[in-house]
Amino acid sequence: MWKAITSAFNGEQGSPNNGNGQNYDFEQVKSFVDSKDKSKTIIDVREADEYNGGHIPGAFNMPFRSQPLALHQPAGEFEEDFGFQKPDKSQELVLLCASGFRAGKAREEALRANYEAVSVYPGSMNDWIAKGGPTV
Repeated sequence: MWKAITSAFNGEQGSPNNGNGQNYDFEQVKSFVDSKDKSKTIIDVREADEYNGGHIPGAFNMPFRSQPLALHQPAGEFEEDFGFQKPDKSQELVLLCASGFRAGKAREEALRANYEAVSVYPGSMNDWIAKGGPTV
């Protein structure tokens, strides 16, 4: 168990990524952020207080723990709750959290909500900060 926890903390392991989507590493996510890649929607699934303490530039907040069924909501309700437009189901989602665990769980729920391409940044914020990624 401790090996799994340590690996997740160090960004070495996230939830398995089967189906459509993949696991992205720091350099790939940084490239999306730097280029402002509009083909991907980066979603930080940490709670609002964690997100407000510092997040990846351009990432939207959709707290998974408090709102696990967010992607099942109608578009208008989603936008009202989260302050950004609900992503189209064909849009690639790139999910992250603190260590990758919640992002993996959120990925499972996004696939249940019929999203076609859902990827995870397994290292998430722990990896991002450790490697000097900018935060806002």
